[in-house]
Amino acid sequence: MVRRGLDGNWTHMKAALRDCWQRLTEDDIASIAGERDQLMQRIKARYEKTYGEIEREITEFELRELRAGYSARPSIGITND
Repeated sequence: MVRRGLDGNWTHMKAALRDCWQRLTEDDIASIAGERDQLMQRIKARYEKTYGEIEREITEFELRELRAGYSARPSIGITND
């Protein structure tokens, strides 16, 4: 199995994780340390969800964070005319 990490700024990501999954503790967040597999295990331990549901939620979370990162980037002056 290939281990995938959570892409992005981990400091920012920690706050976003707590906003999304409020049952995660500070110890949970510290033990995740950017590892997607660890996040899945911690969510499974705190919530009564299947791994399929957790996978979907994490993927949606990653896409939301990616979009937020893109929208925060400065424009380079290209427009859709």
